[in-house]
Amino acid sequence: MAIPLYVPMYIRDEGTGSFTSKIFLTIPLIVSIYLLIIKKNQGVFQFYKNEKWIYWVLLLILISICNPYNYAVLATVAFAIVFLSYILFFKLIYNYLGPADIVKGVFSSFMFLCILQFTLAILYPLLGVSFVTTIFQAGGEQWATRIGTRAGAIGVFVTPANLGLFTTIASGFFFASYLGNYQKKISLIFLFVNVITIILTYSRTSYITLVFVLFLMFFIYKNAKKPLFSFRSVLFGIVPALLVVYWIVFLSPLSAIFLKTDADQMYEARLDHWVMGMEIFKMSPIIGVGINTHVEFVNHAINLYKVVHNEFLTTNPIHNTHLIILTETGVIGFLFWVIFLVTSVVKAKQNIAVNNNVVFSLAQIGLIITLVIYGFTDWAPLSQSIFPIFLLFTFFSKKYSLRFNF
Repeated sequence: MAIPLYVPMYIRDEGTGSFTSKIFLTIPLIVSIYLLIIKKNQGVFQFYKNEKWIYWVLLLILISICNPYNYAVLATVAFAIVFLSYILFFKLIYNYLGPADIVKGVFSSFMFLCILQFTLAILYPLLGVSFVTTIFQAGGEQWATRIGTRAGAIGVFVTPANLGLFTTIASGFFFASYLGNYQKKISLIFLFVNVITIILTYSRTSYITLVFVLFLMFFIYKNAKKPLFSFRSVLFGIVPALLVVYWIVFLSPLSAIFLKTDADQMYEARLDHWVMGMEIFKMSPIIGVGINTHVEFVNHAINLYKVVHNEFLTTNPIHNTHLIILTETGVIGFLFWVIFLVTSVVKAKQNIAVNNNVVFSLAQIGLIITLVIYGFTDWAPLSQSIFPIFLLFTFFSKKYSLRFNF
């Protein structure tokens, strides 16, 4: 929910990347300005050692703005405004509230949102009440049927993929709360509610991701004091998840979604998108083409545009989050991304081992697993509806993390 202030004109009105190019006055920014005016906020504009990842993103934004391959600088600015708005908002929350209050607030918020998503999923597609798909998003009814191919719940989002991703992240948080002995009964109830919601999205990626998230979170929690990568972790952490995924894909009542629908076309479209992404990467491998700009870049790169004849590929973000990061920020940004993923899991695991910040640490592990798996087939992790949740978990998991040598 935001107030549009400026709409820059680019070739593609649909968007310049995974984020919109519109400049918004966001609600978190409005609240932050209000809090800055009415109260003293010491240290809110300082950066601390547990906020190094913010420096990384700011550096990548600066490189993108100065990037000669960036054909949509204002789209990068739009991303920067969203990013800084939420970081400022979280820093103010950190100043005003203690960790127990913040966990309680996040827990209550996810409860409310998951009840809402579940209710909307029951209404459509289960009960066929289609008007609920347009309440929160214009054009939602079209995407709720995947342009007439098959129905799927979208909740307050625009596509089933976004709802599936949100609900998977929320499931990881409730499972983290359950394992961390916080509101265990309620957490288990909402985990069950979320599973039903995910089933009703008919999102193949969400099914697979949820299985891996729950299995790996449980395994890491139970083995927090043991090495992360070992034969034991493969045997007891990954193999059981693979067996469940095999059952879902080939033997369960849901197998038709994987084997007898539009799966072949979707796989082929993604492969074409990935090939296009690698062609973009070859044109600017070191610094990329600019954050939130790769779709616009395709429409300016004449040689590339001549090769790509599919309008879907030239108007939609690449359906691979990791490839988007590679194309938009180059090797530099992608290296930061890999380092971030690895260190986040390792440090979260170390905090769990000493029983520190368990809920946010486990939730961060669930988030990372979700982003890694989901990111291979979709760009939803970098959408405006999901990215703030990524910032939320990352900020507080690192803010309350103990310092380790790694």
